[in-house]
Amino acid sequence: MNQMNNLNNTTAMKAITILTMAIGLCSAQAWSQDLRYTQYNAIPTSINPAFAGSMDDARLATVYRNQWASMPGSYTGWHVAADWYNSNLNSGFGILMTQEEAGAGGLSTTRIAGQFAYEIPLGGGWRLRPALQGAFGNRSIDMQQLTFGDQLIRGPQVSTIEDRPSVSRHYFDFATGFLLSGKYNWLGVSFDHLNNPNESLNPTYIDPMDIKTSIHGGWRMPIQDYMRDRHHGDLIVAFNYMAQGPFDQLDLGIYYDTKPLSFGLWYQGLPFGHTIEGGTDVDAVSAIFGYGTENWKIGYSYDITLNRLGLSTTGGSHEIVLSYNWKTYQKKPSATPRYLPCPVF
Repeated sequence: MNQMNNLNNTTAMKAITILTMAIGLCSAQAWSQDLRYTQYNAIPTSINPAFAGSMDDARLATVYRNQWASMPGSYTGWHVAADWYNSNLNSGFGILMTQEEAGAGGLSTTRIAGQFAYEIPLGGGWRLRPALQGAFGNRSIDMQQLTFGDQLIRGPQVSTIEDRPSVSRHYFDFATGFLLSGKYNWLGVSFDHLNNPNESLNPTYIDPMDIKTSIHGGWRMPIQDYMRDRHHGDLIVAFNYMAQGPFDQLDLGIYYDTKPLSFGLWYQGLPFGHTIEGGTDVDAVSAIFGYGTENWKIGYSYDITLNRLGLSTTGGSHEIVLSYNWKTYQKKPSATPRYLPCPVF
C-alpha cells in the first residue's frame, strides 16, 4: 500500500510539473514577479541604480537565495554587483548580473546590466542622485528536464516521443531611479522594466513585464552615552515598498548595528493591506545576522514563512551575502567623506 501511495504521489507531482510549465508557456497573461532579496541593503544597486557609486569605496557584493527550500523545484537566485565612484565626473558606475531559476523544469532568467548615477550636492551633507540602467536579459527553459504525458503512462525512465527543443527569449530592459541621502536619512524610488519587455516563451503570445516600482528609505540613530562619551552602536529603521502588476508588498525592518556585529528583524507583507484574493497579507518574518570588518562583510538571513503555505511546507528561505570594499585612487578626492546611513546587511 505504501508503495502504491508513493507511486501515486510521484505521478501527481509530475502531473503538477507539466501543468505548471504548460501554463507558463501558453498563458497570454501569466503573472510574474522579480525575485526579492531580504538583505537588499547589502546589494542596494539591485533595487535602485542610484545607489551605484554611493560610497567613497568601490564595492563588490554577491548574494545567494534559496526560497522555500523544502518544496520541490525551489526558487533559487544569485546576484553579483560591482560599483564605484568617480569624483572627477561626480558620477557613480555599476555593473550587475542576476541569475534566477524556478521549478524542476529549468525555467531560468539571466540579466546583465550597466548603471550610471550622477551626484548633485545639496549642502549640509545631502545628496541627490538621479540614475539610469540598461540591461540585456534572457529567459529560457530546458525542455530536457520536463516530464511529458507519455512518460507518465509508459514509465518515468522511458524517453518521451515528443519533440522538445529548448526555448529561449532575449530582450532589452531599462530602469531609472532617484536617491536622496543625508547623514542619518535616505529615501529612494526606482522604476524597473520601463519598456515592458516581452518575456513570453511562446512566439504566438506577447507577455509584457509589468513595471516594478520600489520606494525605500530609512533612518539611522546613533546610541550615544554622552556622560561616558561612549558609542553603543546604531539603531536603524528601514522600509521598502514594492509593487509589480497586481502584487505589492511592504517590508519593515529594524537593525541594531554595532561593529563588528549587526542584528536585524524584518516583517514582510502589508499589515493594513490585502492580497489579490482578499484578506490580510502576511508573508514572512526575517532574522538577519551580519559580521563585518572594514573591508569584508558577511550576512545570513532566514525567512520564517507566515502565509497559508506555512513553515512546515516551505522550510523557509535562506540567504547569504558576501561583500568586499576597497579604496580607489581619485585625482580629485572628496572634500568630505561620502557615506550612506543605510545598513550593509
